[in-house]
Amino acid sequence: MKLQKLVMTAALVTTVGVFAGTGDVQAKDVYKVDRYGELYRYSGNPVVTIQSNTSAIDSDAFYRVRTSRFQISSGNPYFKTINGVLYSKDGTLLIKCPTEKAGSLTIPSSVRKIADNAFQGCSKLTRVTIPNSVTYIGKESFKNASALTYVRLSSNVKKLREESFRGCSNLQSITIPSSVKVIENGVFERCQSLKKVSIPDSVTRIGYSAFSDCVSLTSAKLSKKMSYIPGSAFQNCTSLKVVSNTANIEGIGSYAFDNCVRLNKFAFSSQLDEINGSAFRNCKALGTVQISGKTTYISNDAFEGAASKFVVDSSNPNYASEDGMLFNEKKTFLIQAPARYSGSLKIPKGVTSISGYALVNGDYKSVSIPEGVKEISKNYFQGCEKLESIELPASVTRVGGAFYHSSALGLDSLKKITVASGNTKYKHVDGVLYTADGTKMVIFPSGRTGSLTLPDECKNIGTQMIENKLSAVRVSATNKYFTSVDGVLYNLRGTEIECFPMNKTKYVIPKTLRNIVYLNEVKADLKCAAVKVAKGNRSFYSKNGVVFKKYSDELLFYPTKKKGSYTVPKKTRFIASDAFEEAHNLTNLTITKNVRRRHGSTYYFTNCRKLASVLVKQGKLNYIRMNFADCNKLSKLTFPSNIMKTTLRHLPEGVSIYGFNNTTAKEAAERSGGSFVSRGTIPRAISGAKVKKVIDKYELRWNANSEASGYQVYTTARTIQNLSGSGSTSCYVKDINDYSTIYVRAYCIVNGKKVYGKAKAIYID
Repeated sequence: MKLQKLVMTAALVTTVGVFAGTGDVQAKDVYKVDRYGELYRYSGNPVVTIQSNTSAIDSDAFYRVRTSRFQISSGNPYFKTINGVLYSKDGTLLIKCPTEKAGSLTIPSSVRKIADNAFQGCSKLTRVTIPNSVTYIGKESFKNASALTYVRLSSNVKKLREESFRGCSNLQSITIPSSVKVIENGVFERCQSLKKVSIPDSVTRIGYSAFSDCVSLTSAKLSKKMSYIPGSAFQNCTSLKVVSNTANIEGIGSYAFDNCVRLNKFAFSSQLDEINGSAFRNCKALGTVQISGKTTYISNDAFEGAASKFVVDSSNPNYASEDGMLFNEKKTFLIQAPARYSGSLKIPKGVTSISGYALVNGDYKSVSIPEGVKEISKNYFQGCEKLESIELPASVTRVGGAFYHSSALGLDSLKKITVASGNTKYKHVDGVLYTADGTKMVIFPSGRTGSLTLPDECKNIGTQMIENKLSAVRVSATNKYFTSVDGVLYNLRGTEIECFPMNKTKYVIPKTLRNIVYLNEVKADLKCAAVKVAKGNRSFYSKNGVVFKKYSDELLFYPTKKKGSYTVPKKTRFIASDAFEEAHNLTNLTITKNVRRRHGSTYYFTNCRKLASVLVKQGKLNYIRMNFADCNKLSKLTFPSNIMKTTLRHLPEGVSIYGFNNTTAKEAAERSGGSFVSRGTIPRAISGAKVKKVIDKYELRWNANSEASGYQVYTTARTIQNLSGSGSTSCYVKDINDYSTIYVRAYCIVNGKKVYGKAKAIYID
């Protein structure tokens, strides 16, 4: 322990480099060796000189360092180089290949061992030939060698170590020699061009994620000596169709074939004992799954969204099958229905409970739940995109998933839900599920079209109808809880929207409505190109189909379907943070001079898919925050001189920002990988501001600014004085106690207009 502590607190550190500049000190070249002579950190010159004081090299010494070649200083007896590649002096150990080495490399026959990380990040190397003299290939040895298309492995290597070829995205084929007995974790993970793999029968074990994310892999031949397929071994191999040599497999780990959506040939072994969680999740192309008599454990979610049929051997004491469905041995618990099952799925009598994964992502057109089942959840049907109807039995006493509406679950085709007569908890009316007394809507089938009339007793619809395909929602004239105006459902007083029919293309806000929160919640799916406001509404008004708040003149709502360019009206004082969210058809936006910013507000342009430019006119705004998530066509932003600071999020790469020097516009362009176009330079902030009492007045004085054409002295309420000339650096204020803060800023003339610099605050005690 004392020796280990000495190593960690080693005092002898050699650093070779040049330190320059002010502020943060940064090393241009770093070469650090510990007291035992091991180089443990390097950065700087891509031509690396191994110094004479170095006798060992840590495998992470060159982590994330781009190197072009290695060379050895005179007097070092421990290393040598061949064509820029670093080796031990006797040539038995290949230590490091320069990351910039391109083309082919044949490793000398003197090499016995390839060190950890030896070829990591060699993104230009295309072919490597490893001689049979090599018996050891280190972990992560070829990791992220992204250009590598061919590797000839040594026939004397017994183990492929952890992540040794991970991220070799151009590697199309690999021949694993029969000397290999173990393939460790993640060895071929993310080899995205690998098309086929044959694991020789010498291999007894492969590791976790050994072939995960090999998206081009079409077939995998397993070793006959393998008894277990580990977790995530082939996860996300979306092209994988055939897995062979599975006769001796006794266990399959969690997520082993998760999301192998094309897998259609996999023979389930008669020796198979266990199938763990999500092992075949989303393997919808999987045909018949044969469960042998020896299988003792199948996770409830092992086949979520998978298979066309389940067949269980009659000798199995733990599981059973009927009509292609998988059950427990007594057939009282439905574990899995085959996802690739079209038409009507009728769960057999005797089933009293259903796994939460049994029906997920199924192709069923209808599902009938048998008598005896007491509890279901809307989540049971998640991803059943073709499902049109659900039949519930009289025995159901609880329907869960209250916080999920049908459309969010992918049930866009669901048109009706029915419940058997005699159910004491639920009833259906016109294909919609309600509580038995009709007071609460439980499930609204979001694929239902046309108009819907709510029962008079229903007083709570929750969020069930927030996404729908309706053209109108109506209530009777005597309804005590809701009112309907032009097919839109409101609370009884008409002050709030309760449900908006999403197939409606024209909308007039009635004079009673007091908030439009609901419209913003469903904005992305609204089909209205314009929203108008009825005369007499005390809260809102509209102009050109855009909604504003009265009295504050705040732009609140820009319709999703409104097309083309838009200029904010001149009288507009504020813009709501979410006013332009989901404005899918907005192409160009101009923000006019009277718009002000509320403290802390950000303008969100999320999913403004066609937005190409934003122009901010010179005016009240001096700081602006914008979020452009998923605005991929945005190419131009133009800011005035008085916007000193910009906070811009999610700018697409390559955007051009037109702004003024001495503001943050240039930095914003650089951060986004875009370009900055200068519109001029604003004066610097004034300095040396002082306040002095002179008889019955107060004198404000500051240092002259040679860039200035003049100065403005002002408060948040009014301008106190405008001064012309760069030397006019003082003014008098009589009643100074009338102000809490006075501001002074310089201005210059650019293209005939005043351009103001950053203001300096003078605080009055």
